[in-house]
Amino acid sequence: MIKAARPSHRISHRCLVWTAAAISLAIAFTMVAVGLSRVADADDATSSSGASHPEVKFFCNFTSSPADCGFFEQARVGGRASLSNITRNGSPGVRLHTEPGDKNVFGSANAERNDLAISQAATDCYEGREHWWAHSVLFPDDYVDPPKSMGRDWNWGVVFDFHNSASGPWQANFAVTAMPATATSPDRPTGLWFRGFGGVKSGDGEFAAPIGPIVRNVWYDFVYHVRWSSGADGFFDAWVNGEKKMSHRGPTLYAGQGCYLKLANYHTAFGQPSSVIHARVIRGTTAQAVSLTPVR
Repeated sequence: MIKAARPSHRISHRCLVWTAAAISLAIAFTMVAVGLSRVADADDATSSSGASHPEVKFFCNFTSSPADCGFFEQARVGGRASLSNITRNGSPGVRLHTEPGDKNVFGSANAERNDLAISQAATDCYEGREHWWAHSVLFPDDYVDPPKSMGRDWNWGVVFDFHNSASGPWQANFAVTAMPATATSPDRPTGLWFRGFGGVKSGDGEFAAPIGPIVRNVWYDFVYHVRWSSGADGFFDAWVNGEKKMSHRGPTLYAGQGCYLKLANYHTAFGQPSSVIHARVIRGTTAQAVSLTPVR
């Protein structure tokens, strides 16, 4: 998650505030998948998007190492990140793996982390920039859902984020969160969510949208269209497997800051090893340059 690429990513167990309408929609999703890719390792090429596309500005498919393309690992033990034989559209995957005790990693405190990050410059996340991004995530058999939250304790996970560039206990500007599979009450989110912030101080301008339940061994293909701004002209649209899930208008950065990209396996400690697989990280100038399928 360069000096700007080393702050902590903190999710407060008390700061998960969700609207009643969004929670109702999340509950409705618990019985429905979200148009996921049919087979985990089936390379159903529907698009030629890749490094050779003239509108692609950043492309990483981890052909030789988790450190390809300028990514660096944040881990308790070096080498937790490894290449995977599960591919997406011909792009090798990278497995991010945590073991019990992988705490105090780049500001994670008691939470456990194995992340890969690139710098703000590589992310090109500065005030006024506009981008299309795409990446793919798979939850393998050895992925473990965070346990159900009880009482005042919140359990959570993060599998991707655009982290703000300043150090300190800030909420990330955008994250794909992986919450427990079940909840004790409707105000506690389950499954996958988009969640972001922007404005002046940490936690300003929260926006969120549910994605659906976590399904094992299928690819989630994420596409984002974003204008990075700390003002009202910012926007963040997000699709999952071609289906639009979020449309936010408003701040997407904190004032005076930028952001940098992280592939993540970051979660509250729950005493079990867990893995997440990532593939094909792409930034471009059009949807066609980055997306495997048409966005609608």
